[in-house]
Amino acid sequence: MFYLIGLTAILMASSKVRYDLIALFVLVTLALSGILTPTEAVSGFGATIIIMVAGLFVVGEMLDRTGVARTVGDMILKQGKGDEVRLMIPLCVGAALLGSVMSSTAVVAIFIPIVMRIARDTGINAARLLMPMSFGALLSGMLTLIGTPGNLAVSDALRDATGQPLGFFSFSVIGLIVLAGTVLFFALFGRHLLGPLMADGSDRPRRADRSFAELYHIHGLDRVEVLRVEQAFTGTAAREVERNAPRILARRRRGPRGNPHTALYSPGMDFQQGDLIVVTGSDAQLAAFSGLPGIEPVQSFFNDMNTWIDTLGILEVMVHPEAKIRGRSITELEFRSRYGLEVINVLRGTKPLQEMETTPLKAGDRLLVTGKWTRLDEINSTGRDFVIIEEPAERAQSVPNSNKLWIAMIILFAMIAVSIGGMSITIAVILAAVAAVMTGTISTNQAYGSIRLETLVLIAGMLPLAQALDKTGGTQIIVQNLLSMAGEESPRAVMFALFFMTMALSWILSNTATLVLVAPIAVNAALEMGVSPMPMAIAVLIAGSAGFASPVSSPVVTLVVGPGKYTFVDFLKCGLPLTLLVMATTLFVIPLVFPF
Repeated sequence: MFYLIGLTAILMASSKVRYDLIALFVLVTLALSGILTPTEAVSGFGATIIIMVAGLFVVGEMLDRTGVARTVGDMILKQGKGDEVRLMIPLCVGAALLGSVMSSTAVVAIFIPIVMRIARDTGINAARLLMPMSFGALLSGMLTLIGTPGNLAVSDALRDATGQPLGFFSFSVIGLIVLAGTVLFFALFGRHLLGPLMADGSDRPRRADRSFAELYHIHGLDRVEVLRVEQAFTGTAAREVERNAPRILARRRRGPRGNPHTALYSPGMDFQQGDLIVVTGSDAQLAAFSGLPGIEPVQSFFNDMNTWIDTLGILEVMVHPEAKIRGRSITELEFRSRYGLEVINVLRGTKPLQEMETTPLKAGDRLLVTGKWTRLDEINSTGRDFVIIEEPAERAQSVPNSNKLWIAMIILFAMIAVSIGGMSITIAVILAAVAAVMTGTISTNQAYGSIRLETLVLIAGMLPLAQALDKTGGTQIIVQNLLSMAGEESPRAVMFALFFMTMALSWILSNTATLVLVAPIAVNAALEMGVSPMPMAIAVLIAGSAGFASPVSSPVVTLVVGPGKYTFVDFLKCGLPLTLLVMATTLFVIPLVFPF
């Protein structure tokens, strides 16, 4: 059994084999060797943690698609002001505090889209933010009694032996000290071990993609303005507005429930009081048009991107060399009805076409097109007519279902509330995932597409290791050897042995399984030595949430392996120093707070 564990660690450390394949190798080996029956070997796929993690992926996708992730990310960005450390601290501390009252696995799944959104907006390497966040969530088990189910096992062991269980905040001061040390570790040292600062490999902020404004300017459209219609125009009056407008691109109107609806402009549209319209043209044209009665300038379209980005996008596309549409004009193609998009400008070489509506298109012509993102994404999937050349940097900020943000918020807070109130977190997550689909915040296909199978396979494949280690007696061998090495003369030495044993086992077993196993041993060892069992119990409780050095120690850290593109070595580089720091801190502080 120990050979299998060693080989698994070597394969993970090599970074040459995918983690999910290693997990499947472990599963198959346990079954073929007879250590576990085939049913026991695949039992991990039926574990509640697998169902919960799958549901949390759906909830995370809902948060991203409705703008909750962007909203929270914007708040953190505003506070962080683009500085990596000021971004990392609220992510780490926030995950720890939230995880102290709900499932830390759920917290990480909720925070992943938020971190990825921040990384896209700033260009910062996501790996330098995801690991501190996940470690913060892991530390949540040190803050409250319900931070992790394993804490209840420690409390039960104390109650059975002394009649005095742990209180809700009995050990919070220790956890807060460890959390502060972890934040300091990453702020001063740890983050530099996780790759370059920027996602593009550089050590300074750089944005490679052009912005909306830059794409417009390339096509000679320096003036794009947002105007407000102050009175209704219908029929003949509306047609008069059309004739005087240089070029209207889109109209936004408030719906019956106050939700804004944006539509590409088409001839024959009417105008209601309060409508916003996007217009482009020369300075003289825009000045003349905005001076008409009933038309009020608002601001430059480029200064108002956040309110339009979700529904009105742009792309620069090129006519494919083998396109069937070559030799046909935009008018002949009936471009709007065919693609659901509006052509703003056409460049041939570096010069715009003067009569772009009627000039036959040639291979290599570059079109600037606008419309809904869903239609823009489809433009290169309708045959081989176009190739997408460039999309604006702001594309990453778009949220397809921003009008359902409050529905997503209600689902999220309801999930948290019922789980804190006593409902199984797994059931709460399933209900939230179903509600996300039923309310239309995401589609069924999007929900299934959000589930990362490689993560589920990794977790499910490694879970049977705990059962196999216990079944073969390996767990008892580890416990007995460590306690015999520590001796019984020094309570602090025994505490160190218990801490190390708990931490090491948590890299192999689940946090809960480890604490269920070790907590009674720690309490009984203290009673036999004639010292208070409280410091021993607190030491193993803290160690149970210190599985920093292994990517499979807990689903809390396993979840970020894929998004962060981490290797086993990454966890060793940050996890081992942090583990030593936590060990030294807790072994020094615990006897001061809880004397022997």
